[in-house]
Amino acid sequence: ALGDSYMRGNGVPLDETRAARLFRQAADQGLLMAQNNLGELGQCCMLGLSVAHDVANAARYLRLAADQGDANAQRSLGFLCEHGQGTKRDLGEAVRLYRAAAAQRNVWALARL
Repeated sequence: ALGDSYMRGNGVPLDETRAARLFRQAADQGLLMAQNNLGELGQCCMLGLSVAHDVANAARYLRLAADQGDANAQRSLGFLCEHGQGTKRDLGEAVRLYRAAAAQRNVWALARL
């Protein structure tokens, strides 16, 4: 919750670096939401946010969350696999991930199929 507050600037100053540090601590302890948030934050680096650009690390954390069935992580990792960002380009894996997310009614994943 605190990492999310720093990521969004809710009640505290916006600080993606601090958010990433907090997410990483929780993600390394196996917390699904933190793994997804850290992966999403890593993807945001591609959009120019201030956290160090590390899409490979984002893909690693998204994989952990996707393997636990998180639809948002499956969708995001599918995108990385589709485009070969942070992981090898693998269209079959991208489709598999999109289908898994779509089965949970993730609209974005449905649109990618």
